[in-house]
Amino acid sequence: MAKFTFSLEAVLRIKMQKEESVKNELGKATQKLEAERQKLAKLYDTVEEIIAEFNKKAKKTTVRKLIEFNEYLSLLDSKIKEQKERVNCAASYVDKVREELLQAVKERKILEKLKEKKYDEYLLEQKKLEQKANDELVSFKHKVGSVGD
Repeated sequence: MAKFTFSLEAVLRIKMQKEESVKNELGKATQKLEAERQKLAKLYDTVEEIIAEFNKKAKKTTVRKLIEFNEYLSLLDSKIKEQKERVNCAASYVDKVREELLQAVKERKILEKLKEKKYDEYLLEQKKLEQKANDELVSFKHKVGSVGD
């Protein structure tokens, strides 16, 4: 019986490697997104802490301290805007990589289905060849048996 070989086996291996690579990239992108979200949350926490601290000291605060407080809040606000942009970029990248992964999985599955189909065809062909060989053997035995009579 001849060994089954899939002509696109090398392509299938490449697709599987690409899928694995994209999975790893998605993991890294997701971690990066989470880190950016944590930085943003930390900035929001800082704003809340500063406001709470200011409210405690509001009656004793000088005009100079009020101006410094306002400038610091403005600085934090601009940092928050920048961080939101980083979060959005990271989220967009995660979405892009996720789409790449879906495409890679789809391509791999198509090739695997084709391989299964080709293997089924191979098994059917082998079965036909085996049946043909059996028929020839029976026919030969029948001929040899009738010649001997």
